[in-house]
Amino acid sequence: MNIEKIKNKKWAFCIDAGEHQGMSLFAFKMYEYVPDLISEAEGFLRVIDEEGEPYYYDAKAFVKMKAAQKRK
Repeated sequence: MNIEKIKNKKWAFCIDAGEHQGMSLFAFKMYEYVPDLISEAEGFLRVIDEEGEPYYYDAKAFVKMKAAQKRK
């Protein structure tokens, strides 16, 4: 996969897959997410899960990641 494509996506680290473990999510795995201010304000994160579809999960189960910046 092209590194520039990866950098432009938003990523979150799953810290608790809960009842979804082994089906649509795995704990301790990185997932792409789709920014959605309204759902995030209500405590949800729109994550592209193992099925490849965006789905709303409890935002507390994820830690948003930031891409490292290039040093000058």
